[in-house]
Amino acid sequence: MLVIIKSAPDTTDGALGLTLAKEGSGDLILLQNGVYFAQKERLGSFPGAVYVLDDDMRLRGIKDSEMDARAKTIDYDKLTDIITGDDKVVGLF
Repeated sequence: MLVIIKSAPDTTDGALGLTLAKEGSGDLILLQNGVYFAQKERLGSFPGAVYVLDDDMRLRGIKDSEMDARAKTIDYDKLTDIITGDDKVVGLF
């Protein structure tokens, strides 16, 4: 399962998306303000894969050095590949 989060970590929707991904053993795709989840120590013990849209990260001034080691930056082509390659996609939170 993929969970797409576009809301910031300090929002109800963002927290709900992260909880859903944790409980459902899913992976995360972080877009728009959701990219802030990829900063160090914001994901907590999240066990799944974390994909971050590079353009959204750069637009918000987040540097690679601020990123959680588990976060993988992706472009729009890779985003499309990941979404179309999974059997269940849930979002946008």
